[in-house]
Amino acid sequence: MQSKLEATSLIEEKPFLDFIEFVESNFGLMLSLYNPKSLKRRLDKVLRLFKIDDLRSLQMLFIRDEKYFQKFIDAFTVQVTELFREPGGLKVIREDVFPLLRNKEAPRILLIGSSTGEELCSLAIILKELDLLDRAEITATDLSPKAISRASKPCISKSRLKEAQMNYRRAGGTGLLEDYYQATSSLCYFHSSLFDRVHFQCFDITKDELDQKFDLIFCRNLLIYFQSQQHNGLVQRLVRHLKPGGFLSFG
Repeated sequence: MQSKLEATSLIEEKPFLDFIEFVESNFGLMLSLYNPKSLKRRLDKVLRLFKIDDLRSLQMLFIRDEKYFQKFIDAFTVQVTELFREPGGLKVIREDVFPLLRNKEAPRILLIGSSTGEELCSLAIILKELDLLDRAEITATDLSPKAISRASKPCISKSRLKEAQMNYRRAGGTGLLEDYYQATSSLCYFHSSLFDRVHFQCFDITKDELDQKFDLIFCRNLLIYFQSQQHNGLVQRLVRHLKPGGFLSFG
């Protein structure tokens, strides 16, 4: 059965547009830049989670207590990732980009969209195997504070280990993946030493600025959630955070 949002918003746009305007005016979250279909799917997920029927009711929750908006952010963000996702691209970064950063005293790396931390794990493991982790300075960001909290203590299910190990090899891994985590009965927790030089920060790609520039920026599988006409502007925002000669990596 379709939710009320799915059944009506595609026909009657006013509640949808009113909600976007309310959120942008009161909280600064630029929902109008997102792909409308993706946005409506995510809003529908939020309505189901909050057990309410329409966007007006959601708006009233925000007015009643701003803590609901923070819960909305945590539910709204797409926290889907995997260890060594897109291993071919990571292998190129490993073989062609990181060697160029070897001569830098403290290579600075920015990760946009930390999600559950698996991409950060992948990056840290590659840096460690290249003897760069102890010198690199990594800034890991996300729109959701809850995602940042999870990314700071990442783990994966044992059921996902087989795929992770295959992708690790495909990404050029030279050691044993098991050397980087501590296993329990069902989960594998990655060693905290991998993240000693990681700074976590909330960051909204649509409007926030960071106070430093980076040698390498990872922004993988994020632009797909925005309207295509917004892509160029978002890329330019990231380019402004690059050092001269820096690299920008997309999924």
